[in-house]
Amino acid sequence: MFILNSQKYASKDNYAEVLGMPSSGKTTLVGNMKKNNPGLIDVNAELPESKFGRQAIKLFYMLQVFMRSPKAFIRDTKIILSSGQKNAKDLYSVLSNWHLNVRLYSLNNDADYPYIWDQGLFQAVWSIYFCGTKEFDAIRLFENKLLPGKVYFADASNEELINRSRNRNRRMRLNYLNHDELEKGRYALEKTIQVVGKIGYIKKQDTT
Repeated sequence: MFILNSQKYASKDNYAEVLGMPSSGKTTLVGNMKKNNPGLIDVNAELPESKFGRQAIKLFYMLQVFMRSPKAFIRDTKIILSSGQKNAKDLYSVLSNWHLNVRLYSLNNDADYPYIWDQGLFQAVWSIYFCGTKEFDAIRLFENKLLPGKVYFADASNEELINRSRNRNRRMRLNYLNHDELEKGRYALEKTIQVVGKIGYIKKQDTT
């Protein structure tokens, strides 16, 4: 678990994210946390289940982000564009996920409830690294953003990831049977963890 220890970034103590590779156990971790805290709100689980519904809410929230802060929206979009996404589909995916989470953070401000994302801002950065072909200024993406007070880390061995991916019902972006993709995913995770540290998160023992 990582705790934000920085005066530069605004954060919410009742906000948390889970970071990890696909099939690393993020959803399971959130489920176990909900068992221990029934009041925990799983933000991503409350989004529409249908593909059309999710895409519609992404576009709606992207428009809201642009209307609220066009300069920040354009700046973030330019940074993500500089990552050299491999195709238009990946570009849309990482752009919409980033702006969706920026908006979700601004919506959930009730301090009486804990909120958790298993597909939050840092997981979005993982996707940008994984789908990109160039280095980009990930740190700038977080300027003037509201951040989670805690980031939990889910991990598993390569063998476990391969076995778990075989049991998943939906198709994943990362094909674990392709060694190059698996290594690219690990590299993207390493780069994202470096971003977590540079922002000011420090590693703590998880006692939950």
